[in-house]
Amino acid sequence: MKTCRSWTMKGLLILIASLVTQAAYSHPVPYKGAVGVMTWNQPFMSDNWLTYSFRHDMAIAGRFMRMEMPEGDFRYNGLQYDYLLFRDNGTDHQTNIYLYGGGGTVHFNKIDGGAAFYGVEADAEDRRFFGMIKAEQMNASIGPDFSHVEARLGVAPYEAEYNEIASWFMVQAQWHPSLTRKFVVTPLARFFYKSALWEMGVSTDGDWMMNFMFHL
Repeated sequence: MKTCRSWTMKGLLILIASLVTQAAYSHPVPYKGAVGVMTWNQPFMSDNWLTYSFRHDMAIAGRFMRMEMPEGDFRYNGLQYDYLLFRDNGTDHQTNIYLYGGGGTVHFNKIDGGAAFYGVEADAEDRRFFGMIKAEQMNASIGPDFSHVEARLGVAPYEAEYNEIASWFMVQAQWHPSLTRKFVVTPLARFFYKSALWEMGVSTDGDWMMNFMFHL
């Protein structure tokens, strides 16, 4: 009986660790002490984060963005504060709500300026299904303001253990009216193994997507 209970408890701990770790790697605040590198890349936009979680619910980040607007390339470099507003960790699911905001410098049409950036993100997942929605806003002293709404739905074809490669098939929708691509729908594949996560996809308009994330 003790052996059975021991294996049951061990299996439960592995399941929880798998869920928490897998969910953490693409989030603004993963876990205390984590240093993260996250990069999202498409032809019309790239978004790169370097984060440090100094508490289980707070992180600071350097954020570096390139956006392709009809008037020319728009670049943003700034600092950001990330806050985990809510988290529900169950034995087979996780739900999160994040708030973040900050500011930095912008460069547009050979002119430098400043900008404020803020957003909200919510997600929920278990070992088979995933959903996420986020909204971001940048108000700059030069050039157009940047609005971004993004949503994802995903399904895992199998339930992977922590020491196995996990895979997801997702559909992502993006809306950013100030960019050259205003509305983009991208089917993509996500792969995750221990401390690394990578994604690949092609939009319905033929634009590629390559995203990478890992933690130290």
